[in-house]
Parts: sequence; structure tokens; C-alpha cells
Amino acid sequence: MAQRLGPGTWSIQGETVTLPVTITDATLTAAVFTAPAAAARRVLEGVPLSPIVLLGRAITLLMTVHYGEWALKSYDEVGVGLLVRGPRGRPGLHIVDLPVTGAFTREAGRDFWALPKWLMEADLTFGDSTEVTVRDGGAEVMRASIGNGRVRLPLRTRLSLPSWSYLDHGAQAGRLLRGRLPMHLSGMRVGRGAYSVRLGKHRMADRMHALGMSGRPWLTVTGARMTGPLGEFREVAQGNRSTMPGRI
Repeated sequence: MAQRLGPGTWSIQGETVTLPVTITDATLTAAVFTAPAAAARRVLEGVPLSPIVLLGRAITLLMTVHYGEWALKSYDEVGVGLLVRGPRGRPGLHIVDLPVTGAFTREAGRDFWALPKWLMEADLTFGDSTEVTVRDGGAEVMRASIGNGRVRLPLRTRLSLPSWSYLDHGAQAGRLLRGRLPMHLSGMRVGRGAYSVRLGKHRMADRMHALGMSGRPWLTVTGARMTGPLGEFREVAQGNRSTMPGRI
């Protein structure tokens, strides 16, 4: 388990990491889906968050990312999440599965930001489509193909996506954390690209099915180059108290 040395500074696997850390070279593909509100609530069981619901549907997200070398090393990542509300109704993205191919980033993600990272084996390629396969202990969890949309956005886009995280284990166990995911995106294609998926027998596959990811996405964003800083998340009282710095 990582240990906090001071504000924003952690010791992990014999190295010292100080937040924020800056993503310098990453490629992102994402697909947006909808799911029945009741299914999204079941996925969030035991988590002090509730899904954002529009016309009876929750909004969900599947993303694949390849990170070049940066503070958390080089690795691939696949995320399953949904848009939620936390205390006082504040919206954000909550990740329910985040398998990665690196042990260093797994430990950092769980302990720094309470992200549900676990070790996977994966194949991930970008091109006319994004092809991704996730395996756990050699067994296939999911296999997906996300086609490029028709529109290429030539301009750089800046986003700052609010996020919520919560784990029942790790250095932040039982703490509800809120942060922001600032992203500078360029070179992306958007639209409603072709999509296919095959789900195995696994808890992640079950959540993907519950969150509508076996159907066609509303929107795809493919081949985006992503950079930006990632700082500390802050603990939020699960009642009506104000926020405070995350602590160990």
C-alpha cells in the first residue's frame, strides 16, 4: 500500500510521487451509452452516489487509453463508468471498473485517488477502429471494436470533468473523494461509429451488460491525443459537511 508523506506526496514501491502528475502522451477512445436507471442503481449498491437519470435512463461510458511513459509508467487502461450525483446533487463521473496492465499504476490509482484498478492482460490497438481485448488470469473478460466517427475535430479541446470515487479497500477505504480530470484533447474523431462487443463471464462483463454496453453507443470519440495534469482528490463528507483534504 502507498503511504502519504505529506500534502500531495506519496511513497509507492520505493519511489516518491508528488501530485499533480502530468499526462504527457496518451491516446483515448470512448463510447457513451445509456442504461435503465434501476440497473445503474444496482451497480452503485453500497456506494454513496446515485446515477444521473434522463427519461428513465442513466448515462454510461466505456473508455480505452494507452499511456506513454509518465509518472505512473506506461500501460493500457480500460474504464467502465457512469454519470452520478453525490452530496448536494453535484454531478461527476464515477468509475466502477478500471483494469490496467501495470502494477505501479494499479497501486497508485487505488491509494491516491480511490480508483478501482486491478491487473489485466490486454490487447489494445488504434487505427480505423479501436480494438480492445481484456483478460483476467487468461480468461477473456471482454472483446470490443469501436469504429471511428465521421467527423474529425481539427481543434484542440479542453475539458475539466468532475469525478467521484469510492472504494471499500486501500489507503482511502470508506472515503468519498471528489476531483477533476482536466484533459486537453486533439486529433479526435467523433460521431456514432460502428460498435461490437463480446462479453465473457466476469464481474466487469456483468457490469458492462447492466450499464447498456452490449448495445449501440450514442456517441463515439476515437483516437484522441490526451494530455493534462491530475491532482489530488478531496474527501467529501457523506452528510452535509464541507469538503476537506483527503487524509490517511
